[in-house]
Amino acid sequence: MKLPKIPGLSSLPNPFPPFGELVREHRTLHGMTVEELAAAVNISPGALREIEDGARTAPPENVVKLMANALHLTGDARDTFIDAGEWESSAMGALLGRKKPQKPALPKMSAAILVFLIADIRGYTHFTQDYGDQAAARLTTRFADITRSVMEQWSGHLIEVRGDEVMCVFASAQHALHAAHDLHARCIAEAETHPDLPLAIGIGLDVGEAATVDDGYRGAAINRAARLCSLAGAGETLISTGLAYIAPLVDGVTYVGRGQAQLKGFDTPVPILLAARSITTTAVAVTESATIETAEVATNADMNTADASNDKAEQPEQSVAPVADEES
Repeated sequence: MKLPKIPGLSSLPNPFPPFGELVREHRTLHGMTVEELAAAVNISPGALREIEDGARTAPPENVVKLMANALHLTGDARDTFIDAGEWESSAMGALLGRKKPQKPALPKMSAAILVFLIADIRGYTHFTQDYGDQAAARLTTRFADITRSVMEQWSGHLIEVRGDEVMCVFASAQHALHAAHDLHARCIAEAETHPDLPLAIGIGLDVGEAATVDDGYRGAAINRAARLCSLAGAGETLISTGLAYIAPLVDGVTYVGRGQAQLKGFDTPVPILLAARSITTTAVAVTESATIETAEVATNADMNTADASNDKAEQPEQSVAPVADEES
């Protein structure tokens, strides 16, 4: 039944702190991630983020109480939390005639030059054809959730999700590179844990100025990042030389030349670099040691074989039945 609106009450001030801010504050103090709290109360991470951002009404009372339990709230803190959730519920909003919450405006970045990351899922079309739209929707939803989590860690913003493709923006080139490698690692781990979600992705990165529009950004840097993404193989991050110029030395990252390519929409060939994970000194030393040891073993084996051949050549031929060698 639709609740009647009470005239003149839509402008009443909120007597409680904003529910979304309370959720974020208590979650952070309790050391929980968005994914952990969302799983504890059985809602999606995306819905929880919208609640924290004030872009969604508070959930039903039973979910609010589950949140309070998961956050170990007691006493006045628990009462305030539950009251704030009731005040911002959809039922109370309908009763008071409040407007539905609006999604927050596009975040303003402090840098004039931005770094754009575009990633998509390899083999997505075949996956959809083989397993259907519902399975594809689960795959892309999980990919978007993982991307949001990684963006939070590296101060990036997920600007757009389009099918199996995500676009993110950063004010820091180093953060963008670390986020790309973390995104690969998270997707690989997810695929290993859930084989029904084959999250093999390719990533493209570029840097430059871009025009702000209502639903995101537009500019050559975004187009170049998209083209680099399309060339990247599963597990690869391809970048422009411009990005390497801005961040020439990044801990854990090595740039490997990949030649040039004629990208669609660009007049001249574009130099391409692979942003690969650096091999640590220890790993190099172990590899070199193993190589030397293997070479020594092979050399000794060759020498033993040669000695045995010489001994055999010096012995007179005898007509005897073969006998198995005893182990030393």
